[in-house]
Amino acid sequence: MFGSVGALERAGASVHRAWALRSLRRLFPQLGDVEFEAGWFGIIGMTSDNLPRFHKLDRNVVTFSGYNGRGIAPGTVFGSALAFYVLGQVAEKDLPLPVAPVEERRFRAAREALYRAGAQLVHLTEARI
Repeated sequence: MFGSVGALERAGASVHRAWALRSLRRLFPQLGDVEFEAGWFGIIGMTSDNLPRFHKLDRNVVTFSGYNGRGIAPGTVFGSALAFYVLGQVAEKDLPLPVAPVEERRFRAAREALYRAGAQLVHLTEARI
């Protein structure tokens, strides 16, 4: 498994796969030529201050958002914390983050387009300049 940080669709697919292969070869030259068997991506949940959020939508309906590109470890820890909260084993005041209202990001589509373009530009030029 190797992360490339970028959307694997449209123009980004070839740019990010090529970057990931260059990075993989640089880290593990002994592997020789390899091909990826699969690839996946998703939208990164960004918050205005880069801090994650817990949300209480209704009684025993809770969620977490804003991994900000760091979701694997926090998702595991926060998922457990929210499960204990829903089960009544942890009080809201004892959660690792305060409960926050859901907020809509302004200019979301424009931000997403800029992040995608920026990631493609970095991966396209990084090893070449």
